[in-house]
Amino acid sequence: MVSEIESKIAMLSTLVTEVKSDNLNIRDCIDMHQFCAFWGAFDILNYFKDIGIIVHGPSGCLGNRRFLAAMGHHSECDNKPHISTSFTNREVVFGGEKKLIDSINEVNSRYSPRIIAVLTNCCADIIGDDVEGCIEGLPDEIREKTIYLNTGGYSGKSYRRGTEMAFKRLALHLVANASPADVNNREKSVNLFLRRWIWDKTKQEEINEISRMFKMIGVRLNKIFTQGLSIEDFYEMLNARLNVALCLFFTRGLFDEFNNRFSIPYSKITYPMGLYATKKWLNEIIKILQLDVDVEDLDEVKELEEQRRELVREIGKGRNCIIWTQTGERMLAMVKLAYELEMEPIVIDVEPAIVRDKFSVFEKEILEDELDTRIFISKYIEDVNELVEYLENPIIICNNNYFPDQTVFKYRFAQNPIYGFNGTRKIYQEMFNALKKKSNKYSLFVEG
Repeated sequence: MVSEIESKIAMLSTLVTEVKSDNLNIRDCIDMHQFCAFWGAFDILNYFKDIGIIVHGPSGCLGNRRFLAAMGHHSECDNKPHISTSFTNREVVFGGEKKLIDSINEVNSRYSPRIIAVLTNCCADIIGDDVEGCIEGLPDEIREKTIYLNTGGYSGKSYRRGTEMAFKRLALHLVANASPADVNNREKSVNLFLRRWIWDKTKQEEINEISRMFKMIGVRLNKIFTQGLSIEDFYEMLNARLNVALCLFFTRGLFDEFNNRFSIPYSKITYPMGLYATKKWLNEIIKILQLDVDVEDLDEVKELEEQRRELVREIGKGRNCIIWTQTGERMLAMVKLAYELEMEPIVIDVEPAIVRDKFSVFEKEILEDELDTRIFISKYIEDVNELVEYLENPIIICNNNYFPDQTVFKYRFAQNPIYGFNGTRKIYQEMFNALKKKSNKYSLFVEG
């Protein structure tokens, strides 16, 4: 069995190199970033309270979207007006251009949005409606504030591509409409971009924590890119000297536009989860803004370093750590956290399709910054249980209780505060708690 287990263990750097060389026959898998472009563009534009979104085509896509939890709100549907030209068989055969023109005029009259955004879904794109021609024929005051994105998913454009299209279109709007930036306001000021899926209380806690850390290093928070943003807020983002993100993959499309069009750079260090990652995140901001601050001198850093050492003693230096919960930036952040706590991580079920889709993240972290870890190339519970036995009493980071009598760390990284010094403090405490409590051998469900 030992040789069979070892044959399924490889290095993440090998996988990333093979993906880069296009040497693998990669099958698609389900991931939010593999949803279609319509979803990506809609999510970005839906951040703004004064953008009216019209979905041109059948109402099915929009109806599906409505019952997802709105960004920034837990256990709620998206309660904004959801507007569609709602194709019937007639529009499919004869075209929906008249419906579109009538819909744009009605949205303008009823809601008076700052921007009207027309998104097409598959059906409107397939029949070839002349959306741009419809917009060009509108009265000047409506035409000038109407934008159009061709986001039919059948074309193969991914969720990621949809977000980039929306970010680029918003940047073009900035070029055409925003006033020149106030250079005097740029001194030591930053825009903060939150992670995408984040709920009410946790969202506010993380905003408070990042704001608190900015004050520690003498940085002014200019604007936060979050749900409920106005177009005026978006214009004021030009007054910042630096853009920083908690999840760079999500925001990089807009960051590149800000950098190329307005010379506002961005930090490429992301996901400040854990003490070491938080220090690295802050140090990059300090370096770019040329601040006279030494993070190591902060009392909180010294306090957390003592907690880290104590936690390492409790865990046992060099202990194996199985990570089976996420992919992308969060998974890499967990690998860094394991190394911070002086464990030896091994990641379960790294999908090659996700490495390919998020390749910019993996290339920087694994190939450029030389972060590496073991991976286990099986996702079957029987194989993973054999790996657990092979590794002899590992720490397991997993949201589900598949491992009776093992130390399982089930902290909900997607829903709980994880960033900054306070996030580190919470994670450390939850890890201490997990070490004292074995999983319930009779539970088949997630434990609270």
